[in-house]
Amino acid sequence: MSGLLDVLFLTPSGETLPSVRFRVLPFVEAGRTQGLKVDWTRAPKAIHKRLWFLLTLPQATVMVIQQKLFAPFELALIRRRCQRLVYDVDDALWALHPAEVGQPGSAEKSAKIARRFAETCASVDLVIAGNSYLAERAAECQQNIFVLPTLIDTAKYTPAPPDAASVPPFRVGWMGTSGNLWFLPDVLRELALHRERLDIRVVADKPFEGELEELVRFERWSPTLEPEQLRGFQCGLMPLTDDEYTRGKCGFKILQYMASGVVPIASAVGFNVEIITHGVDGFLVRQPGDWAKYILRLADDPELLERMGQAARKTAEQRFSLAAQTPNLWRALGVGPAGE
Repeated sequence: MSGLLDVLFLTPSGETLPSVRFRVLPFVEAGRTQGLKVDWTRAPKAIHKRLWFLLTLPQATVMVIQQKLFAPFELALIRRRCQRLVYDVDDALWALHPAEVGQPGSAEKSAKIARRFAETCASVDLVIAGNSYLAERAAECQQNIFVLPTLIDTAKYTPAPPDAASVPPFRVGWMGTSGNLWFLPDVLRELALHRERLDIRVVADKPFEGELEELVRFERWSPTLEPEQLRGFQCGLMPLTDDEYTRGKCGFKILQYMASGVVPIASAVGFNVEIITHGVDGFLVRQPGDWAKYILRLADDPELLERMGQAARKTAEQRFSLAAQTPNLWRALGVGPAGE
């Protein structure tokens, strides 16, 4: 795009990164459709390449840094290329993955990231936070906060046709990146006792390996097949530990399940409890044994499964749909589609 952009998103990675796929690209497409000059570009990882990248950025009314933590001097360079600088965050970046905690150098790494996060929040004009937990942390350094959950395209993610009748075994699914397969073993131990009744599917970039891997049917994740893969589930799992890292999660996996008419069963952690109304559009797991209990309840009661699946879809449409919530982002950024 030539000339002054209305909005330019700066991303830490390419289009396969979930935060780019769901917090940047849909808004670029929607903005262009509505007459805005919107674009995105990936910041190089190498510092020598990044310096030239920042010096040659196009001018934009609003520049949105998505997730990446730039150094203070880099933020100053970005500031020179825009009228308003915004930081969008949808993870507790300062907190390490539970698998990293206690590893050599982990405390120093976490402290450095926390410091850089605080510097970034203090340097921008607005922080867009994916949930209230992230907003509270950002508010320690920035008074202008806008909470925007990661939104779901309910026209793309749709339920399976009504005539897709379910036959045993009951289809239990988990979709995510391989780094989060770490959360699955405790659930699988519960389900092992009921293996004859369940078809347990894992959709990821790499197979689940280790204890009880024989319980799982692996499907390689594909961006083009993803909606169809989700429709193959009858209930969808999101197990998490309860810590700073997981409390920063924005529950997008749950929203993918819900939009697909799949009943979510998720740990009662962080933003999960704000998305799911327990027993209505999903189940919240608070203690060991709940995973198997809720899965079997759905497997034994087709009417309950259908009712909760419909309620889940309704929640996604009314509260978290891209179409319904995108105008709120434009207002927060101070831009508007042509003619408004």
